[in-house]
Amino acid sequence: MEMVLLNAKERMLAALSWGELDYIPWSSKPNHFPRGYYERRLRNMGMGLTLEQRVFSISIPDLTIESISSGDYVTRIYKTPVGEVREKLRTNLPSEGGERSESWRVEHFIKEEDDYKVVEYIFENMEIKPRYEEFMIVENNLGEDGIVCATLGYTPFMDLLINYMGIKKLAFEIHRNAGKVEALLEIIAEKKREICKVIADSPARIVLLGDNIDEVLIGPKLFKKYCLPYYQEYVEILHRRRMIVGSHMDGRLKRLRSLIRDSGLDFIHGFTPPPVGNLSVKEARKCWGREIALWLNVPQTTFYDIEGLGSYIKNLLREAAPGDGFMLGITETVPPAKRNLAYEIIMDVILKYGKYPVNKNL
Repeated sequence: MEMVLLNAKERMLAALSWGELDYIPWSSKPNHFPRGYYERRLRNMGMGLTLEQRVFSISIPDLTIESISSGDYVTRIYKTPVGEVREKLRTNLPSEGGERSESWRVEHFIKEEDDYKVVEYIFENMEIKPRYEEFMIVENNLGEDGIVCATLGYTPFMDLLINYMGIKKLAFEIHRNAGKVEALLEIIAEKKREICKVIADSPARIVLLGDNIDEVLIGPKLFKKYCLPYYQEYVEILHRRRMIVGSHMDGRLKRLRSLIRDSGLDFIHGFTPPPVGNLSVKEARKCWGREIALWLNVPQTTFYDIEGLGSYIKNLLREAAPGDGFMLGITETVPPAKRNLAYEIIMDVILKYGKYPVNKNL
């Protein structure tokens, strides 16, 4: 029987839902895609495009934001009726040819006890409104060339860590001021519940939660207490509408793998195997079975060994055989000078060895 070739969208959806494939999917976000000739060449060979799009808007009445620039730093002051908080960004950083942001947060909002009530006010007064039309336009424009993921943003604990406190301050506050931290977490969680319900009513089929989970930052104890319950809750809301739900976990996951299995997530986005991560495809498969699909991130370090890249990708395919619930992607900065050749090598290996079902003895 002759194989029916899938388009990029069909191929990626099949991988995330454990459907039947023709080839292992290979995709990239726009900021990691070469522009012009190489993009057209790769997409004509079957490489897919992944877009992320909100299906909601956020507005906060009675919030004013003042921005002050000084050299390579920008300070943003958020003023509310109950007080103000500020953050500082370092700007004009190297963007690696557009691969990454040119700014980095160097000072977070919560520094003192009084800052809690301001951040609480900001979340409590967020007005969430559906924004489905823009999502539908983006998805329609992309067509068969890839998939569009609706995004929730970070779950509460990771939102607090990344956007509002930073790792050092949050670690200190958990031990010194746990009551305040947990009260704020619940306020954030309630707003995320509201957003989840808006997403659940949207035309999206795939939902991506943020998070950048790494066991060194978020060990099993913290993950079980402050992350797992939110995954389970939000996934349940979204599963009622038969949505495919994943979370971006691009760090070291070996000590978290059993807890991740209990999350209810359908896929892990940005799953990074060794040498950068510490959980192999084979180990993940053994633990998660057919419960969690792998949307793999090809580790950045492998792009510096062009001669060995093909063998590395071939080994990933071997570990993933027969290839159900598995796709390759790029979710981190790629060295621009290495990118074009590296992407072609990966595409060539997939076309040669990634036909479904993948031979485990290749």
